[in-house]
Amino acid sequence: MCGIAGTFGFGGPALLKAMTDSIAHRGPDGEGFYHDGPVHLGSRRLAILDPRGGTQPMTNEDGSVVVVYNGEIYNYPELRRHLLAKGHALRTGCDTELLPHLYEDEGIDFVGRLNGIFAFALWDRRRRRLLLARDPIGVKPLVYAAVDGRLAFGSEAKAVLASGLVRAALDPASLHLTMNVRYVPGSGTLFAGIRRLGPGEILEMSSGSWQVRRQTTIDWTPDHSLSEADWLAGIRDHVSEAVHRQLLSDVPVGVCLSGGIDSSSLVAFTRRHHSGQLKTFTLGFGEPWDETAEARALAQRFDTTHHELVLHEPALSHLKDAIYFTEEPKVNCLQLYLLHRFVSREVKVALSGLGGDELFGGYDIYAHLRRLAPLRSGLPSWVVSHGLGQLLESVACGVASLGHPSLDLYARGLEWLSSVGDGPRHYLLLRNAWDSCRPLLERVYTPEFAAVVQGRVRERFDNLFAGQRPLEAETLVVEFQTKLVNDLLHNEDTMSMAHSVEARVPFLDLELVRYAARIPDDIRFRHGPKGLLKKALSQILPAPTLNRKKWGFTFDPVEQYRKDLRTMALEVLSPERLRRDGIFQPSFVARVLRAEPHQRLRWHYFMLWQMIGLQFWRELFLEGGSAAGPGYSATETSLVASPE
Repeated sequence: MCGIAGTFGFGGPALLKAMTDSIAHRGPDGEGFYHDGPVHLGSRRLAILDPRGGTQPMTNEDGSVVVVYNGEIYNYPELRRHLLAKGHALRTGCDTELLPHLYEDEGIDFVGRLNGIFAFALWDRRRRRLLLARDPIGVKPLVYAAVDGRLAFGSEAKAVLASGLVRAALDPASLHLTMNVRYVPGSGTLFAGIRRLGPGEILEMSSGSWQVRRQTTIDWTPDHSLSEADWLAGIRDHVSEAVHRQLLSDVPVGVCLSGGIDSSSLVAFTRRHHSGQLKTFTLGFGEPWDETAEARALAQRFDTTHHELVLHEPALSHLKDAIYFTEEPKVNCLQLYLLHRFVSREVKVALSGLGGDELFGGYDIYAHLRRLAPLRSGLPSWVVSHGLGQLLESVACGVASLGHPSLDLYARGLEWLSSVGDGPRHYLLLRNAWDSCRPLLERVYTPEFAAVVQGRVRERFDNLFAGQRPLEAETLVVEFQTKLVNDLLHNEDTMSMAHSVEARVPFLDLELVRYAARIPDDIRFRHGPKGLLKKALSQILPAPTLNRKKWGFTFDPVEQYRKDLRTMALEVLSPERLRRDGIFQPSFVARVLRAEPHQRLRWHYFMLWQMIGLQFWRELFLEGGSAAGPGYSATETSLVASPE
């Protein structure tokens, strides 16, 4: 596991060192560099496999293929045997070394063989081409900027900024997206001119031109040939094998244990394959919904060495630090930042339960969608989309135009009902998108910024909904392709690597995902949220764990508002600063802060959190220049990227 960075068409040793230094937290165990004509490749290493022999970059026998790599290949033992049988000379026990040899034999199509989490850069010296690749699930990140035939890339945007190819600048469209759905879907980032390589994509650069193509995908076509009993047995087997594969390591592996179904199952299956000491980790915040007691009980049941920390210090005091690493204003990054800070004291590798909800429909959003399914199918479409729908939408916008925060919940409820016949909008309203209501848009943004924002959030999602399967089934696939990748996995990676911890996600093991993706819709959702997974694990986990109401590893926004969010908002979101920045309406913030704290204002408190996060992001990357590269001006705060 490492951080990688590099350039094509410009650069040199000093510049490359600055790029890798900017992501040194991803790899504190070593560094390596390679230079050949237009290409400069760098790596920072977190040593997991073959700690002594796994220095990067790595090459094939004759040095014609060079690789820097971030990730883990879980089918490494089989692939290593395959290469040795073909006569390749392997000098280390590190999975990185597989890549140049596999490429030598099969070309870039070899990525289809890999079951793992990875992002890598490969330089083909003979063909003089650079290839960037990312795993098909999107677990490991890779971002890049391309300007006038030159390319800079890295595991984080900080490395690209350090190249100087683009200056740190805010992308208004991405800001609008993250203020609505709390992440940036698609290939964009909050930085203008810096893009993400998508899951399963390959970027090829040669002779100053580049192209991106998708190399691997997940097949979501339902397989009706198996019974429910077959699927249940298959789920158990695939989860068990995924955990077994992901225990591959030359350093100790721990488990982040919340006490919920997903992380508890990881502990249970780990115990099937590992009889030695197993460290588990739980973080609480001294709140009634903490899951520390449940985690403690599971740790005792499965005989783990359990580490528990209840954080009494103000959590928000770490928000700015977390945003430096996540590079976006996130409401759900802080918990993981603090958890992995705790984990890093004991282990370098930790298993995470992320992915169970995404594969098996565990979120409340699926229950809400199924609840209104009879209404969607029972009413004529014209009644929903034109008659009743238009009436409800008109009333909702009228209520929003009154400007009272306490009424916004009702306005959004009416707007959601009005969208029953519109799948993408119905989904996006459940995911907190609010820009379809013009009065609310005008309350949140200044007129100047509203004029800069082009398009609406739904334009990024319309083509993802085909309308050929039940809405909850299409939503599950859409979430897997968008929110999982650019929100949840982004957080898991950046918050763990901030503390030099490798987070592994067995529920997103490629073989498990390929299997679970084919489950028919009626079987997947038949037993309620994550009901199929619960049935599959009924003989593995105790009944109290299976039957507990899901809370999730999160803060309650109302409780956080009472603790320190309001105080921080008063300090960071002052009217003077908001007017200077010209994005958010001071009157919107003032009305929320004057209102009596209430659960009806949960959405508003998340908005405050996002606004505070954006202010910290601006301080870190635009105003303070902490992530700037050579030639950066600390006063650069433009809204568009510009070449060096």
